[in-house]
Amino acid sequence: MKGRLGPKVEQNAYIMESIAGAVCFLLGVRLYRRGRQSAQLPELFLGVTLLIWAVGYGLYDIPYAFVESDERIPAFFSYASILAFSLGNVVLAIFAKEVFRKREHWAGWVVVAVAICAVLGAAGTAWVGDWEQIDPLDNPGYWPQLLANFIPSFWLGADGLADFFGARKRTALGLGDPLIRHRILLLGLTGALWAVLEVVILIQDFIYINVGDWSLALGIANGLLEIIPVAMLWLAFCPPAAYRRWIGAAALA
Repeated sequence: MKGRLGPKVEQNAYIMESIAGAVCFLLGVRLYRRGRQSAQLPELFLGVTLLIWAVGYGLYDIPYAFVESDERIPAFFSYASILAFSLGNVVLAIFAKEVFRKREHWAGWVVVAVAICAVLGAAGTAWVGDWEQIDPLDNPGYWPQLLANFIPSFWLGADGLADFFGARKRTALGLGDPLIRHRILLLGLTGALWAVLEVVILIQDFIYINVGDWSLALGIANGLLEIIPVAMLWLAFCPPAAYRRWIGAAALA
């Protein structure tokens, strides 16, 4: 799940996570508006995904700006954050389908499977009261939730990178827009990093269950894996002029 570090024992990771939430909101608003104006469903779906995740970040992170102890924060915030990120992951799966597998019948069933896993994850978590979803051993909703988080990210990464390398071949033949090709690359890398983030969170949770404390190193890695992918998305969909010139020069070289 994006946006969960566990207790905020690592201030730097918390700051990076908060920045990632802010970027999600700003980019989400921009993509949502662009998608509405141009009637481009993929941009609209990605914008909605980022806006929903921004809500998830806010629900989880904002309370820590006012209190220092986890025990003083109502469980509602953690659980509502989980629900927000789960909904965002379902929309991300729809985005991956629309971009890479729009005509594939099975892709729709993958989206349905992600939604079912998200529901099972939320229900199992509520059943045992593991409101931050950190217990992979005794929470029956942990593993369905992990699948709901991992599948859309892995799908985006796998199809994005595969499409990028196919686009490279087309560009070598003089076909295809190099800026679009690099957008596909950044989408693929973003999905891959989000998938790695889920693995890092899984390792964090097992360490916490066995040791009773959070890994500072993994907390920093978690923070980096929060902020770098959304920065890549900003570069992909809102490229600065210098970046566009660099891509154009590289294509002509």
